[in-house]
Order: sequence, then structure tokens, then C-alpha cells
Amino acid sequence: MDSTEAATGSSAEADPADSTVAAEADENGSNGNGNGNGRRIRKGERSRMRILDAAARLLSCHGYAATTLTDIAGAAEMQAGSLYYHFDSKDAIVEEVLRVGIDHAREAIDAALEALGPDASGSDRLAETIVAYVNCIVAESSFTVANIRCFNESPPQTRQSLAVPLREFANLWVGLISEGQADGSLRADTNAKVLARLMISGLNSLASWYRPSGELRLEDLARQFADMVLTGLTPAND
Repeated sequence: MDSTEAATGSSAEADPADSTVAAEADENGSNGNGNGNGRRIRKGERSRMRILDAAARLLSCHGYAATTLTDIAGAAEMQAGSLYYHFDSKDAIVEEVLRVGIDHAREAIDAALEALGPDASGSDRLAETIVAYVNCIVAESSFTVANIRCFNESPPQTRQSLAVPLREFANLWVGLISEGQADGSLRADTNAKVLARLMISGLNSLASWYRPSGELRLEDLARQFADMVLTGLTPAND
């Protein structure tokens, strides 16, 4: 955090939008948020998410160093000092954005695997994971792109805080490859840990070079990548 941003935050006040919504429950018990349970929604929660959405967009496009608190506040349509009502620093915002990026990727993959069903082969599960992750990076989550772009730029403390969820994410891929090796749908003479990291790195590069306006459609790109991986991993006796 630079000195200007620190000074801005020293007199931070709550954003006027951060008061509690006191909407009355209707006859169905709904308070207007569609959940039908009469739960009050805090506008502060909305403001916090607005900050994170804005930060994710900026970080995914410009990176860690080029994104300032002033930029985030402007994109969130808030006063810069109001950000300190929700987060202690720029790095706190960045860490949360990167953490949500990991969550988005996990959720996309989990949904794809659930739709595939429990009886699918390891190779099919790996293919759908690749497709889901490609879509998450390119079309669905600026949070995930922000994670890919900014993790290595972020402070050591942020990287340390995210080490466990990132390791768990890598282990998800290792597990999928190992499942395929165990059921015979993937060749067994490869190191699952090395292969998983190579695949993740290759897919992450999409964030820097793929353009939706290009000649290759996203769905075709995702399937081509999956096909190339699976072709290389097909057991020799097939």
C-alpha cells in the first residue's frame, strides 16, 4: 500500500450503502431477496461483493502492481476511504479475490463431474474437468483469471495464505489422473503429479493469449485440448 492510499484510509467512514436493509417480510415470509425465509440482507455484504467484483475485473486485466485502491474504488463506484470499512488493505482485497478465484474453478469442476455421474471413467472425468476449467478461465470468472495473473505478483504473505487451497486444487487433478490410471482408461507410465502441474500451467496460459474474437471458438478449443491430452494418455494396448 502506498502512502497516499494509507492516508485515504485513515479517515475511513462506513459507506452509506452499508446500513442494514430493513425490508419487511411479505405474506410469504420473503423480504425481497427471493429466499422466502425473511432473512435480512445487509447492504454491507452487497458493497463488499461490489468491491471484490471490481477488483477482480481490474486485477484480471491489469495485474497486481498496476491496480490501486483508488482504481478499485472508482470501479466499484465508492469512495476510496469506504473500502477500509470492508478490508484492511489492498492486499486483503487481492487475497480474497484470488481465494474466490480458486473457489470458482473448484465449483465449475465439481458441477461438471456431478453432471457426468459417478460411473464415468477416469479419462472421461479428466476430459470434462479440462473443459470446465477452460470455460471458467475464458468465459466465466474474472476471479479465476485474476488468480492466474496475480498470484506470482502478490506479496509472500498472500501466496502463503493461498498455498493450501492451491495445493488442494492441484491434488484434485492428480487424483483424476490417478483414477484413470487405476481403471485402465489412462496410461499408467506417467507421473500423475508432474502431468497435473503441466496441464494446469498450460490451461492457465489461456488467460494471456486466448481472445473470444479469434478464429477458434471456446468450445472447440476446450475439446481440442481435452482430446490432445487424452490421445497422449491412451494406453498403448487400446
